[in-house]
Amino acid sequence: MLLCLLGACGPLASGGDDDTGGDDEGGGDGGGSSGPDAPAGPRSVFDPAVTEVLVEIDYEPGAEPFTGNVIGFGDTFAITQSNIERLFAGRKSVALPTTLAGMENIGDVPDEALTVDDLLQLAAAHRSGADTSTRKTYYVLFLTGYFADGNGPNAGVLGVALGDTGVIAIFKDVIDSTQVPATNVARFVEQSTLVHELGHAIGLVDNGVAVTSPHDDTVHGAHCTNDACVMYWQNEGAGDMAAYVQRAVLTGDTILFDAACLADVDALTGGP
Repeated sequence: MLLCLLGACGPLASGGDDDTGGDDEGGGDGGGSSGPDAPAGPRSVFDPAVTEVLVEIDYEPGAEPFTGNVIGFGDTFAITQSNIERLFAGRKSVALPTTLAGMENIGDVPDEALTVDDLLQLAAAHRSGADTSTRKTYYVLFLTGYFADGNGPNAGVLGVALGDTGVIAIFKDVIDSTQVPATNVARFVEQSTLVHELGHAIGLVDNGVAVTSPHDDTVHGAHCTNDACVMYWQNEGAGDMAAYVQRAVLTGDTILFDAACLADVDALTGGP
């Protein structure tokens, strides 16, 4: 499952791979402001004054993200790069590391059951990017182990987005569980998970970005009603995301957001 957890929205919800919802959505792309040039309050990434989008990626040893070229598909991170650039319709520069050399090894993280507080503490210790009046930052951690809530570790959670903090965690053990022999399924599940979580952090589907047509899933919160969109709620469990990848990414689709989600952001950027 992919979760978007919002510390400012009351109790944090979670769920399994069944039809329980599981996401506490809201807030969206406000992002924690910091640094000497930061605005007085959270600034939307769609503010015209914001011209740069920086995605910082750190990893725990043994949880390195997939990188490199794939025959017939190109660079692994081209999926995330093209989708994030499309959201901003070329109006903002996007800095996204695509090799391990551009990412930071944060060392071993002994805890294998990671709570929201654990993730925020890791971000506080290792995050180097900061929002300014012209720059919006997102911080991604690739970790071994599992996301843990009040019910304990959840082996179905692929990733979490921690609301307007801009912090995202991807759980490599769960990503690896989706691998299909002699394929690149886990590699593309990882990229699709990252796209989904960045979509939440940026505020898609009435999570800060208002909808321009009725496609928000009000039952599952901040998800698209179109099952062909990466923001569809059931593209959450490990098995469901693997199936989505095989019918979307592996068939050559480049942009994983549907027309309705793109129309929402185009209303803000003036794109495409």
